[in-house]
Amino acid sequence: MNKILIIEDEKAISDLIKIELELQGYICECAKDGEIAANYIEEKNYDLILLDIMLPKIDGYELLEYIKKQKIYQPYL
Repeated sequence: MNKILIIEDEKAISDLIKIELELQGYICECAKDGEIAANYIEEKNYDLILLDIMLPKIDGYELLEYIKKQKIYQPYL
């Protein structure tokens, strides 16, 4: 199964996204800020990361640069 990391600080939004994706058969984890997300990314592997831009502690732009350095970044254009 595909694992998805949802990085969103609004709990209602992240819960809704998680519920909908899990109904489709995906395994999802949520991170409420950039710092928690960075720790998850170091510890685990994900097939897809859904990243909010406006996050506490580490914003989405900074986290994206961190993700690129981890060599797991593959843009879908």
